[in-house]
Amino acid sequence: MQAKYSFRTRMLVYFWLVLLAALILPPWYYFKILNSEIIEETKSKTIQQLRLVEWMIQQRSDIKSAKDIQVLLVQLGQLLDIRLTYVAEGGTVISDSDVPFPEIQNLENHSTRPEIMQTLTQDIGVAIRYSGTTQQELMYTAKRVQGSGPIPRGVLRVAAPISKVKEPLDRLKIGFLAFVPLAFAVAALISYLLIRRLNRPIREMIEAAEAISSRDFNRRIYTIPGHEFYPLTQAVNTMAESIQDQIKKISDQKQELEAVFDAMHEAVMVLDSRGKIKSVNRTFAELTQDCPNPIGRRPIELIPDINFQRLCDRAVTPNGGENSDKPQNLQIALGGERNYDVNVVSLSHDKKEGCGAVAVFHDITELKRLEKVRRDFVANVSHELRTPLTSIKGYTETLLSEAKPDPQTAQSFLQVILKNTNHLAKMVQDLLQLSRLEAPDAPLRLAPVNAADALLTAWRACTHHAVEKSIRLETTLPSNGILALADYDQLVQVFRNLLENAIRYSPVGDTIQVSCDFPQGEVSFSVRDNGPGISRKHQQRIFERFYRVEKHRSDPYGSTGLGLAICRHIIKNHNGKIWLMSPNPDDVKGTTFFFTLKTPRPVPGSVEASSAGNDFPDR
Repeated sequence: MQAKYSFRTRMLVYFWLVLLAALILPPWYYFKILNSEIIEETKSKTIQQLRLVEWMIQQRSDIKSAKDIQVLLVQLGQLLDIRLTYVAEGGTVISDSDVPFPEIQNLENHSTRPEIMQTLTQDIGVAIRYSGTTQQELMYTAKRVQGSGPIPRGVLRVAAPISKVKEPLDRLKIGFLAFVPLAFAVAALISYLLIRRLNRPIREMIEAAEAISSRDFNRRIYTIPGHEFYPLTQAVNTMAESIQDQIKKISDQKQELEAVFDAMHEAVMVLDSRGKIKSVNRTFAELTQDCPNPIGRRPIELIPDINFQRLCDRAVTPNGGENSDKPQNLQIALGGERNYDVNVVSLSHDKKEGCGAVAVFHDITELKRLEKVRRDFVANVSHELRTPLTSIKGYTETLLSEAKPDPQTAQSFLQVILKNTNHLAKMVQDLLQLSRLEAPDAPLRLAPVNAADALLTAWRACTHHAVEKSIRLETTLPSNGILALADYDQLVQVFRNLLENAIRYSPVGDTIQVSCDFPQGEVSFSVRDNGPGISRKHQQRIFERFYRVEKHRSDPYGSTGLGLAICRHIIKNHNGKIWLMSPNPDDVKGTTFFFTLKTPRPVPGSVEASSAGNDFPDR
């Protein structure tokens, strides 16, 4: 909270208070000591006078009555300039030097006077009070007298004025009271000038400190060497430079860490000591797009996994259990599609106090998929190899078990063995080709090729299968050809595999349609059949090795189950895309495969569909 008064004002007030105390307290103490000494001196003097009067009364033998005592006391009072009073026992005044003798009887009883009462317990009684009779402040000193002859027993009292003694002290006090304001005014003026001179550098240091607290680290204080505050201003300047350097280093490190944090492929979530989300990186934000503002939420609100929430709670809880300060790991699935390996680690090894935690999400979806593909591949290739090998082994053992096999039977068996052997050889050849295509340094000879020629070559390789099912081919490829940037042999392989696949699943007497389109900078080909189609649950895996839509494994055409996988890798190596659509856009059944290739230059648009008999007379 900002102070109500400035530093200069408060410093002046404090200084003036000290100055007033310095000007008032010593004289006050001095006057108090003088006053005490004056009273003591007056007391001592009155006691001496009292004893002198008592002695003189006792030495007078001519005292016969109270009137004689009155005459003596009047003479002594005038001589010593004091008031003398003789009070008999019981408090009756019988003589007073300041009161005429006839009026003495009118004086009130003095038994209750303090000094008189003190003589009852001690030898001498002393009291100071204002006298209404003499109209001045007096010191009363009383002493008990035993009396003798006409002098009765009683108390002899002396009253001496102390105002006359205090008059010099009062004059000194008046002079001091006149001097104090003047001295205070001069000292206050001098102090104001000094404080004003000192306030400027102090004000500059305060403003510099406020600027530094407001992150203005370029602020400096300039003073002359030798100035009272020069060492302090240099220390403030050095502190500002040091803070500026440290803040710059921290800012640079923070920017570097934030850049690394946001550039990480792994999703990262940072928790505070309460288990609430403190910050996330860009990958995590993309992971939880349904919750645009995750800051301040609990992890379970974004990641609906109770085991993950428990792991986070244990990481941020003091004394969270054994090994709670070590990285904890679990695997979670989000949406049933993405799999993550999550590491949660506490930010502090001091588990006595609450601390934060960091959770790192490693996307292992592809790894899980590859593991499943590997398992499926092993199972599929084992099955694919087992079927022809079992057939070869069975027919071979049958031939060997007969001493003289029937030539016709042997010929039939050998045809089956040859067919299965060719199937195995084709499978091995396709696996080797697929392996070469997957190699990072696979040779690829890209050149402008005529896609219509590649389609013609592929169709000729499939003609015998098409003839068996009376399948016809229609194409909308331009009659003058179409150029695509590709490896000719691999493009033929893609067309052949897609055509064989279409022939395999097309009804007898049906037509396969091949067309093309021209997106910007590339050409798109499509191969369409009117077969049973591919359900949606199989479409994501149709390009995997040995993956079959049909439940059974028998294939009258000797397919290895690797054709679509080979097509995918060839198109991928050509920087193109391959996909399918099933059912067809305008039909309730059938499948259309699409793939794209780059073009070496702009190509003309498509032309009218040409007859298969005209394009491929050798079909």
